[in-house]
Amino acid sequence: MSTIYLIRHGQGSFGTDNYDQLSGIGREQVRMLGAHLAEAEKRIDRIYSGSLNRQRESAELIAAQLRAAPPITVERAFDEYDSDAILRCFAASLNVQQLEDAGWPGLRVDRRRFQFFLERAARAWVDAQIEAEDMTPWTSFHGRIVAAMRDIMHTEGRSKTLVISTSGGVIGTIVAHVLGLANHVGIELNWAVHNASITRLIYNADKVTLSMFNALPHLDREGRRELITYR
Repeated sequence: MSTIYLIRHGQGSFGTDNYDQLSGIGREQVRMLGAHLAEAEKRIDRIYSGSLNRQRESAELIAAQLRAAPPITVERAFDEYDSDAILRCFAASLNVQQLEDAGWPGLRVDRRRFQFFLERAARAWVDAQIEAEDMTPWTSFHGRIVAAMRDIMHTEGRSKTLVISTSGGVIGTIVAHVLGLANHVGIELNWAVHNASITRLIYNADKVTLSMFNALPHLDREGRRELITYR
């Protein structure tokens, strides 16, 4: 049997001009995760990472905490969906009154209103109710992730322990696919995934099994719970 740890990147810089970088809290979350893996004496054979800055920085911080730093391979298939493109496309499908009621476009200063609007937009994306030239369709997003997972499991072979540093949308999509759930469930799982959380898959030549979802053994303890975040 082989193991894949799906790791969501540490907290990004929400509300700033560049979300795609770890915040101070995000870096601390990931360092603690790397230390947890090192303390558990888990041998990591390779780390895969999406190409986004927050994903690659998380991969590098994890590797730096391990006793024997494994190689890091960047795989763009594990990039998160483009939420800005989805939001713009969804906003374009609404009328002036609907946009005003939602608070668009000044939502990023209000986490709750932004999250509600993003959930509506993402559901419309998954259900193919919106489309645009600059927006990857849900079916393409899902397909590239599933294909990359299949390729990795085939290439890496047996008795390996791998880490994939990615994002919540990718993790939710993989979990829903493994469990045979409807597409919209994958995007809904996305909202539950904590920063720097661990989701574990076990696989062999015949099947893939989910054995852990959204765990925080390194943060869900006395003196660290204030570091638990979703965004």
